[in-house]
Amino acid sequence: MATNFSQVAPLPKIKHLKLGDTVGEGSFAFVKTASLDFDPSTIIAVKFVHLPTCKEHGLSEKEVTQEVVTQSKCCGHANILKVIDCNISKDYLWIAMEMADGGDLFDKIEPDIGVDPEVAQFYFRQLLNALDYLHEHCGVAHRDIKPENILLDKDGNLKLADFGLASQFRRKDGTKRVARDQRGSPPYLAPEILYSTEYFADLTDIWSAGILLFVLLTGETPWALPSRDDTSFSAFLRNDGKLTSGAWSKIEFTQLNLIRKILQPDPRKRATIRDLKSHSWFSDRISFADDNDLCCKPQVLAAKLLEKLEVSLGDDEYLKSTQDNLYIDRSRVLSTQPMISDIAQLVHNPLNINAFTFTQINFSQELFRDESLAQEVKWTQFVNQDYATQQFMSGPIKLPTKLNPGRLTKFYCVCDMDVILPSLERALKLSSIPVKLGLYDKFLRLVSELSYTDVFPVSIQIKTVDKKGWTLSGGITIAVVDDRLKAVSFERKSGDPIEWRRLFKRISLLCRDLIFVP
Repeated sequence: MATNFSQVAPLPKIKHLKLGDTVGEGSFAFVKTASLDFDPSTIIAVKFVHLPTCKEHGLSEKEVTQEVVTQSKCCGHANILKVIDCNISKDYLWIAMEMADGGDLFDKIEPDIGVDPEVAQFYFRQLLNALDYLHEHCGVAHRDIKPENILLDKDGNLKLADFGLASQFRRKDGTKRVARDQRGSPPYLAPEILYSTEYFADLTDIWSAGILLFVLLTGETPWALPSRDDTSFSAFLRNDGKLTSGAWSKIEFTQLNLIRKILQPDPRKRATIRDLKSHSWFSDRISFADDNDLCCKPQVLAAKLLEKLEVSLGDDEYLKSTQDNLYIDRSRVLSTQPMISDIAQLVHNPLNINAFTFTQINFSQELFRDESLAQEVKWTQFVNQDYATQQFMSGPIKLPTKLNPGRLTKFYCVCDMDVILPSLERALKLSSIPVKLGLYDKFLRLVSELSYTDVFPVSIQIKTVDKKGWTLSGGITIAVVDDRLKAVSFERKSGDPIEWRRLFKRISLLCRDLIFVP
């Protein structure tokens, strides 16, 4: 379970800001919403980095502050998350940033399918625009391009975030520094980072952007690591990049042509940003974008983003899921990866993670106070506001006018905990995830210690490996919305977000009787 930093050290007071819910957390930091004292309608995000924890892991204060220094220098572009203010207190570095009102890109990518091709083109174009600005105007390489580091604003525009691994590659005289370190996320690494003693960091960003485009178009990464020990990458090298089977067969010819220009193992042969911007697929008109490559029709983009997201709860899929334990195929796990699989167990979650986000919070609060409405009617109206519910429904989706930051990896439930917890326990076991038996008994013990009202939210903490052998961790958080109505939210902490959504879909299918679908 993540450390509750605010219990270890009190949070600093930030002038003119009122802190809200915790909306994300990691090993060294957590993020809270905040509103302006003089304008409560203006919501921003504040990241708190716990400096003593960073020090314990060998990170100096200078290394920690470098992220905010770099991002502050580079946030003068529409597709880069803006830093508003920052400061250091005794125990924390805090960074006030613009709020990504549209949430994360990663949980809007359907495993094995991807996103609509026009959506992929839109985000690839915005990403290249951001990288062009970083490289040409700032002399900075991001060095960690991946879906988790791409946020969306309320209109669905891309916001490149997390500059923790970024580096200044261009000197003041215009010459390039040579990089020698290994940094980045394994599936998105350029091969020269592993195999060369020196390389240029800006060229590795282009490779990573190509991998991200592959993920957007197919819903999977082409390999776990660009290493000759990886069978998928080895096949890529052996065929000079001209693969046409498996995930590669999902990509149309013009898109494939562009990806092959990017994924050149020899960085000297790799397409430049200028080359890519002149490619026919890159320059094709996008129906919902304006002349500045920004979204001008948010409802169209939202519909396209959501239309491929589906969690089938049908009998055939359910029967197959109960017969096949396919989530972790241990025979395919990379030999270099340790087989770590902790036992999933239930804990009280004092961080009060915002496991569900109201689409219209003020309306929702009034709705639950309206005694004239029956409970079922109130719940139905509330749940229908959240487009996460749409992925469980058959037929046309109800289109949102804007995106919101709520996770799509969640469902609502009106069952009691003596039904919810045994069902989740069974689903985890069927998914080859070891789980400590008696989750409901543990819940009753927590209730006796804290009371039923105070025990929520509770989380089932998971740490396992995905089918590629990489660590996958997070929690299934259960929070009370109103009386018996609960939100069951799958909050990823680390690992491939595509694999996390795959796990969410499998558990949801196995727990289909729990899901409240109006």
